[in-house]
Amino acid sequence: MKPTTQLIAGALFMLGATFIQTQPAHATVVKNSFLKTQRSISTYNSNKHAKFTLPKGTVVQVAGTKHLHGNKYVDVYVDRLSYNIRKPLLSVKKPTVYSHWIRAKGYNFKQIHKPTYLSYYAAQSDGKKSQGKVRTETGDLWKGTRLPVDYATSAAARLRVTTDGYLEYDASSPFVFKVSPKPTASLKVEKASHPMASGETILTTKSRVKQLPFVKKSKDHYQLTITNAEAGTITVVPNTSKVKKILTNWIFKVGKESWYENNSVTTFK
Repeated sequence: MKPTTQLIAGALFMLGATFIQTQPAHATVVKNSFLKTQRSISTYNSNKHAKFTLPKGTVVQVAGTKHLHGNKYVDVYVDRLSYNIRKPLLSVKKPTVYSHWIRAKGYNFKQIHKPTYLSYYAAQSDGKKSQGKVRTETGDLWKGTRLPVDYATSAAARLRVTTDGYLEYDASSPFVFKVSPKPTASLKVEKASHPMASGETILTTKSRVKQLPFVKKSKDHYQLTITNAEAGTITVVPNTSKVKKILTNWIFKVGKESWYENNSVTTFK
Protein backbone atom coordinates (compact mmCIF):
# COMPACT_ATOMS: atom_id res chain seq x y z
CA MET A 1 0.00 0.00 0.00
CA LYS A 2 1.36 3.45 -0.94
CA PRO A 3 2.21 5.92 1.90
CA THR A 4 -0.58 8.30 0.82
CA THR A 5 -3.11 5.47 0.76
CA GLN A 6 -1.90 4.33 4.20
CA LEU A 7 -2.41 7.85 5.59
CA ILE A 8 -5.92 8.09 4.17
CA ALA A 9 -6.83 4.63 5.45
CA GLY A 10 -5.42 5.50 8.86
CA ALA A 11 -7.34 8.76 8.97
CA LEU A 12 -10.56 6.99 8.01
CA PHE A 13 -9.95 4.35 10.66
CA MET A 14 -9.38 6.99 13.33
CA LEU A 15 -12.46 8.92 12.18
CA GLY A 16 -14.53 5.73 12.37
CA ALA A 17 -13.17 4.91 15.81
CA THR A 18 -13.94 8.42 17.03
CA PHE A 19 -17.47 8.23 15.60
CA ILE A 20 -18.12 4.92 17.39
CA GLN A 21 -16.70 6.19 20.67
CA THR A 22 -18.84 9.32 20.67
CA GLN A 23 -22.13 7.50 20.10
CA PRO A 24 -24.23 7.61 23.27
CA ALA A 25 -24.92 4.34 25.06
CA HIS A 26 -27.95 2.58 23.58
CA ALA A 27 -28.24 5.18 20.80
CA THR A 28 -31.25 3.32 19.38
CA VAL A 29 -33.20 3.45 22.66
CA VAL A 30 -35.91 6.08 22.29
CA LYS A 31 -39.34 6.72 23.79
CA ASN A 32 -41.51 3.57 23.65
CA SER A 33 -38.56 1.23 23.06
CA PHE A 34 -38.69 -2.10 24.89
CA LEU A 35 -35.92 -3.21 27.24
CA LYS A 36 -35.31 -6.31 29.34
CA THR A 37 -33.61 -5.95 32.71
CA GLN A 38 -30.28 -7.79 33.00
CA ARG A 39 -30.32 -7.71 36.79
CA SER A 40 -32.71 -6.90 39.61
CA ILE A 41 -33.06 -3.10 39.80
CA SER A 42 -34.38 -1.34 42.91
CA THR A 43 -35.55 2.18 42.18
CA TYR A 44 -38.31 4.74 42.81
CA ASN A 45 -41.09 6.38 40.91
CA SER A 46 -40.27 9.80 39.46
CA ASN A 47 -41.15 11.83 42.58
CA LYS A 48 -39.46 9.25 44.86
CA HIS A 49 -42.65 8.67 46.85
CA ALA A 50 -42.68 4.93 46.20
CA LYS A 51 -39.87 2.36 46.04
CA PHE A 52 -40.22 -0.74 43.87
CA THR A 53 -38.09 -3.44 42.24
CA LEU A 54 -37.76 -4.53 38.64
CA PRO A 55 -36.79 -8.22 38.83
CA LYS A 56 -34.16 -9.61 36.45
CA GLY A 57 -35.75 -10.47 33.11
CA THR A 58 -38.55 -7.89 33.37
CA VAL A 59 -39.66 -6.36 30.06
CA VAL A 60 -40.22 -2.61 30.42
CA GLN A 61 -41.21 0.17 28.03
CA VAL A 62 -39.28 3.43 27.87
CA ALA A 63 -41.26 6.55 28.79
CA GLY A 64 -38.44 9.00 28.04
CA THR A 65 -34.68 9.47 27.73
CA LYS A 66 -32.11 12.06 28.81
CA HIS A 67 -28.35 12.57 28.66
CA LEU A 68 -26.31 13.67 31.65
CA HIS A 69 -22.51 13.92 31.86
CA GLY A 70 -22.10 11.80 28.74
CA ASN A 71 -24.41 9.03 29.94
CA LYS A 72 -27.88 8.08 28.74
CA TYR A 73 -30.73 7.52 31.18
CA VAL A 74 -34.26 6.17 30.73
CA ASP A 75 -37.42 6.24 32.76
CA VAL A 76 -40.02 3.49 32.28
CA TYR A 77 -43.82 3.19 32.43
CA VAL A 78 -44.40 1.58 35.84
CA ASP A 79 -48.20 1.55 35.52
CA ARG A 80 -47.93 -0.70 32.45
CA LEU A 81 -46.19 -3.36 34.53
CA SER A 82 -47.89 -6.20 36.42
CA TYR A 83 -49.58 -5.66 39.77
CA ASN A 84 -46.83 -7.19 41.92
CA ILE A 85 -44.36 -4.60 40.57
CA ARG A 86 -46.60 -1.49 40.51
CA LYS A 87 -48.28 -2.30 43.86
CA PRO A 88 -46.13 0.14 45.92
CA LEU A 89 -47.45 3.04 43.81
CA LEU A 90 -51.00 2.35 45.02
CA SER A 91 -50.14 3.06 48.65
CA VAL A 92 -48.93 6.67 48.24
CA LYS A 93 -51.06 9.83 48.11
CA LYS A 94 -49.41 11.41 45.07
CA PRO A 95 -48.17 8.58 42.85
CA THR A 96 -46.43 9.13 39.56
CA VAL A 97 -46.54 6.36 36.99
CA TYR A 98 -43.00 6.77 35.66
CA SER A 99 -39.80 5.48 37.24
CA HIS A 100 -36.89 7.57 38.40
CA TRP A 101 -34.05 7.85 35.86
CA ILE A 102 -32.08 4.63 35.36
CA ARG A 103 -28.77 4.46 33.53
CA ALA A 104 -29.14 2.88 30.07
CA LYS A 105 -26.13 0.59 30.28
CA GLY A 106 -25.74 -3.04 29.27
CA TYR A 107 -25.48 -4.18 32.87
CA ASN A 108 -28.99 -2.80 33.44
CA PHE A 109 -30.85 -3.42 30.18
CA LYS A 110 -30.88 -5.27 26.90
CA GLN A 111 -32.89 -3.73 24.06
CA ILE A 112 -35.50 -6.07 22.56
CA HIS A 113 -38.25 -5.96 19.93
CA LYS A 114 -41.89 -5.39 20.82
CA PRO A 115 -43.11 -8.57 22.57
CA THR A 116 -45.57 -10.67 20.55
CA TYR A 117 -48.12 -10.63 23.37
CA LEU A 118 -48.55 -6.87 22.82
CA SER A 119 -49.28 -7.23 19.09
CA TYR A 120 -53.01 -6.54 19.45
CA TYR A 121 -52.51 -2.77 19.80
CA ALA A 122 -50.14 0.02 18.74
CA ALA A 123 -47.90 -0.30 21.79
CA GLN A 124 -45.32 2.08 20.31
CA SER A 125 -47.72 4.84 19.32
CA ASP A 126 -45.88 8.13 19.85
CA GLY A 127 -48.68 9.73 21.91
CA LYS A 128 -48.11 13.08 20.19
CA LYS A 129 -50.71 15.82 19.99
CA SER A 130 -51.77 16.92 16.50
CA GLN A 131 -54.45 19.53 15.75
CA GLY A 132 -55.97 19.06 19.18
CA LYS A 133 -55.99 15.25 18.97
CA VAL A 134 -53.98 13.24 21.51
CA ARG A 135 -53.21 9.55 20.98
CA THR A 136 -54.23 7.53 24.02
CA GLU A 137 -53.45 3.92 23.13
CA THR A 138 -52.47 1.95 26.24
CA GLY A 139 -53.68 -1.58 25.50
CA ASP A 140 -56.62 -1.27 27.92
CA LEU A 141 -59.64 -3.04 26.44
CA TRP A 142 -63.10 -2.28 27.84
CA LYS A 143 -66.12 -4.52 27.40
CA GLY A 144 -68.64 -3.04 24.96
CA THR A 145 -68.31 -0.96 21.81
CA ARG A 146 -67.72 2.60 22.93
CA LEU A 147 -66.58 4.75 25.83
CA PRO A 148 -69.63 6.02 27.76
CA VAL A 149 -70.29 9.77 27.86
CA ASP A 150 -70.14 9.69 31.68
CA TYR A 151 -66.84 7.77 31.69
CA ALA A 152 -65.28 10.10 34.29
CA THR A 153 -67.58 8.70 36.98
CA SER A 154 -68.15 5.19 35.59
CA ALA A 155 -66.59 1.74 35.81
CA ALA A 156 -66.61 -1.32 33.55
CA ALA A 157 -64.88 -4.64 32.85
CA ARG A 158 -61.32 -4.11 31.59
CA LEU A 159 -58.52 -6.35 30.41
CA ARG A 160 -54.99 -5.73 29.22
CA VAL A 161 -51.60 -7.36 28.76
CA THR A 162 -48.78 -5.74 30.73
CA THR A 163 -45.38 -5.06 29.21
CA ASP A 164 -43.88 -7.81 31.38
CA GLY A 165 -46.34 -10.36 29.99
CA TYR A 166 -49.31 -10.70 32.34
CA LEU A 167 -52.94 -10.82 31.24
CA GLU A 168 -54.88 -8.75 33.78
CA TYR A 169 -58.66 -8.71 34.12
CA ASP A 170 -60.63 -6.28 36.29
CA ALA A 171 -64.34 -6.98 36.65
CA SER A 172 -65.14 -3.35 37.54
CA SER A 173 -62.39 -0.86 36.83
CA PRO A 174 -62.92 2.90 36.95
CA PHE A 175 -62.34 4.50 33.56
CA VAL A 176 -60.25 7.24 35.17
CA PHE A 177 -57.35 6.21 37.41
CA LYS A 178 -53.79 7.29 38.10
CA VAL A 179 -52.42 3.82 38.85
CA SER A 180 -54.16 0.69 37.65
CA PRO A 181 -55.81 -0.91 40.72
CA LYS A 182 -55.39 -4.52 41.83
CA PRO A 183 -56.92 -6.72 39.11
CA THR A 184 -59.60 -9.31 39.72
CA ALA A 185 -57.29 -11.88 38.09
CA SER A 186 -53.77 -11.96 36.68
CA LEU A 187 -52.31 -14.72 34.51
CA LYS A 188 -48.78 -15.12 33.20
CA VAL A 189 -48.73 -15.36 29.39
CA GLU A 190 -46.73 -18.51 28.68
CA LYS A 191 -46.75 -18.18 24.91
CA ALA A 192 -48.09 -15.76 22.30
CA SER A 193 -48.49 -15.75 18.53
CA HIS A 194 -49.60 -13.20 15.95
CA PRO A 195 -50.35 -14.97 12.65
CA MET A 196 -49.44 -12.79 9.68
CA ALA A 197 -52.30 -10.61 8.35
CA SER A 198 -54.83 -12.34 10.63
CA GLY A 199 -55.32 -9.43 13.02
CA GLU A 200 -55.21 -12.00 15.82
CA THR A 201 -53.09 -12.09 18.95
CA ILE A 202 -53.30 -15.53 20.54
CA LEU A 203 -52.33 -15.78 24.21
CA THR A 204 -51.59 -19.09 25.94
CA THR A 205 -51.84 -19.41 29.74
CA LYS A 206 -51.82 -22.25 32.26
CA SER A 207 -55.16 -21.29 33.79
CA ARG A 208 -58.20 -19.26 32.84
CA VAL A 209 -60.44 -16.41 33.95
CA LYS A 210 -64.04 -17.63 34.03
CA GLN A 211 -65.40 -14.25 32.83
CA LEU A 212 -63.39 -14.43 29.60
CA PRO A 213 -63.91 -16.75 26.61
CA PHE A 214 -60.82 -18.93 26.97
CA VAL A 215 -60.53 -22.11 24.89
CA LYS A 216 -58.96 -25.17 26.50
CA LYS A 217 -56.20 -26.46 24.22
CA SER A 218 -54.74 -29.23 26.38
CA LYS A 219 -54.85 -30.61 29.90
CA ASP A 220 -53.28 -27.53 31.47
CA HIS A 221 -53.18 -24.86 28.76
CA TYR A 222 -55.79 -22.36 27.66
CA GLN A 223 -55.91 -19.85 24.82
CA LEU A 224 -57.50 -16.44 24.51
CA THR A 225 -57.70 -14.75 21.11
CA ILE A 226 -57.87 -10.98 20.67
CA THR A 227 -58.81 -9.90 17.15
CA ASN A 228 -58.71 -6.42 15.67
CA ALA A 229 -62.17 -5.99 14.14
CA GLU A 230 -60.91 -3.15 11.91
CA ALA A 231 -63.84 -0.99 12.94
CA GLY A 232 -64.34 1.91 15.29
CA THR A 233 -66.81 4.11 17.15
CA ILE A 234 -66.85 7.63 18.54
CA THR A 235 -68.04 9.17 21.80
CA VAL A 236 -69.16 12.80 21.89
CA VAL A 237 -68.95 14.58 25.29
CA PRO A 238 -71.25 15.89 26.66
CA ASN A 239 -73.56 15.71 23.61
CA THR A 240 -73.77 16.53 19.92
CA SER A 241 -75.19 20.02 20.47
CA LYS A 242 -72.41 21.19 22.81
CA VAL A 243 -69.28 19.27 21.94
CA LYS A 244 -66.34 19.54 24.31
CA LYS A 245 -64.58 16.29 23.44
CA ILE A 246 -64.63 13.67 20.73
CA LEU A 247 -63.13 10.31 21.67
CA THR A 248 -62.44 7.57 19.13
CA ASN A 249 -62.36 3.86 19.88
CA TRP A 250 -61.01 0.77 18.09
CA ILE A 251 -63.21 -2.32 18.24
CA PHE A 252 -61.73 -5.72 19.13
CA LYS A 253 -63.18 -9.19 19.43
CA VAL A 254 -62.20 -11.28 22.44
CA GLY A 255 -63.55 -14.63 21.38
CA LYS A 256 -66.91 -13.49 20.01
CA GLU A 257 -67.34 -10.65 22.50
CA SER A 258 -66.90 -6.98 21.60
CA TRP A 259 -64.33 -4.93 23.50
CA TYR A 260 -62.84 -1.56 22.60
CA GLU A 261 -59.75 0.56 23.18
CA ASN A 262 -59.99 4.33 23.45
CA ASN A 263 -57.30 5.44 21.00
CA SER A 264 -57.59 9.24 20.80
CA VAL A 265 -59.24 12.30 22.30
CA THR A 266 -59.82 15.66 20.66
CA THR A 267 -60.62 18.57 22.97
CA PHE A 268 -62.47 21.70 21.88
CA LYS A 269 -62.29 25.04 23.67
